[in-house]
Amino acid sequence: MSRDRSGWTVGADRLAPRKWSGEVVQMPSGRLHAVSDPGLIAGRALCLAEVTLLDPRDWRWPDDGDEEWPLCWTCLALTHVGC
Repeated sequence: MSRDRSGWTVGADRLAPRKWSGEVVQMPSGRLHAVSDPGLIAGRALCLAEVTLLDPRDWRWPDDGDEEWPLCWTCLALTHVGC
């Protein structure tokens, strides 16, 4: 897996029911985290937090971070090392 902006899978602290487009669905809750290949198996982010993996077709690290879904600062620092 490359270490560029598109090379990370995204995980969340947890999922919670949330109203989205008129229906209640499970959506990320808490911070978004960067997950590398080993983290896919262990269910851990780069910062070693336990995470729920998000569908990579819908979520991109760090592009989907915002006020509603804040990015983990530790993961953000670790994904930008050497940039």
